[in-house]
Amino acid sequence: MGRIWAIALNTFREAVRDRVLYGVVGFGALVQLFALALAELSLDQEARVVRDVGLASVSLFSVIVAVFLGSSLLYKEIERKTLYVILPKPIRRDELLLGKYVGIVLTAAVLVGFTGGLQLLLQATVAGLSGAVAVLVVVGLAAALGLAVWKAPDPTLALPGIAALALAVGAGIALASGVEAWPIVWALALVLGEVVLLSSVAMFFSSFSTPFLTGAFTVGVWLLGRSAGEMASIRSSVLPDAVRSFLHALAWIVPNFQLFVPSHRLLEGIVPGQVPVASYVATSVGYGALYAGILLFGSVLVFRRRDFL
Repeated sequence: MGRIWAIALNTFREAVRDRVLYGVVGFGALVQLFALALAELSLDQEARVVRDVGLASVSLFSVIVAVFLGSSLLYKEIERKTLYVILPKPIRRDELLLGKYVGIVLTAAVLVGFTGGLQLLLQATVAGLSGAVAVLVVVGLAAALGLAVWKAPDPTLALPGIAALALAVGAGIALASGVEAWPIVWALALVLGEVVLLSSVAMFFSSFSTPFLTGAFTVGVWLLGRSAGEMASIRSSVLPDAVRSFLHALAWIVPNFQLFVPSHRLLEGIVPGQVPVASYVATSVGYGALYAGILLFGSVLVFRRRDFL
C-alpha cells in the first residue's frame, strides 16, 4: 500500500505541473463566472442558472481531466522509457497501475474541491452576499494557498488541503447566506463518484492502447453510459427487434453514468416516493466504486501480460 501511495503522489505531482490542466481549471472557473453574468439576463431565475451551468461545468471539466490524464500518464511512462527503470525495482505492475489511478482521482478531487467551492460562493453571491466579501474570501484562499506552497516542503501536496478548505469555506458561507447548499454538496459528491468510475475506464483502455484510442474509447463509453436509461427503456417501433434487444443489453453492460447526474429535485429530496438523498448518493457512489474495482482488476490482468521489450 505504501508503494501505491508513493506512486499516486508522484502521479499527482506530475499532473498538477501540466499546463493543460491549469488551462482546464481556469476555463472552468471562467464558465462559472460567465454563468453569473448570464443569470442577470434571466427572469428571477438567477440562482437556478448559476447552479445548473456551474454544476454542469464542474462535471464536464472533471470528465475532461479524467480522460486526459487517464489516457496519457501511463503511456508517458512507456514512451519516456521510465517504465524500464521502475519495473526492475520492488514494484509490481499492478502497484504501478493502481498508483497512477489513485493519483488521477486525487487530481480530479482537487479540481472538484476548488470549482465546487467557487460554485457555492457564487450561489451565496446570488443570494445577497456582498461582492466585496466574495472577493475577500477568494483573496484569502489564494493567500492561504500561496503561504502553504511557500512553507510546505512539497508545494504540490498543499493543494488537496487548500481544495478541501475552499469547499468547506464555500459551503459555510452559502449556508450562512441562506442558500440550500446540501443539494450542491450532494451533486459534487456524485461528480467525484463519476470521476472514480470514468478514471477506471480510462485506465482499462490505457493498459493496452494508445492515448488517442484510449481517449476515444473512454469518451465513447461515457456517452453510452450517459444514455443508459434511454437505451434501457427504448420502445420505438421504427427500430428492429434485434436492435432494441441489443440496446437493452448494452444498457446493462456499460457503466450507468446517468446515476451521477440526477435532477436537482431529487437532490433536494422533493421527488415523491424517492429514497433518502444520502442513500441515493451512497448507492450511486458505491456502484461506481464497485464497477471501477472490476475494471481495475481487468486492467491489472491485461497490464501484467504486456511485453515491453
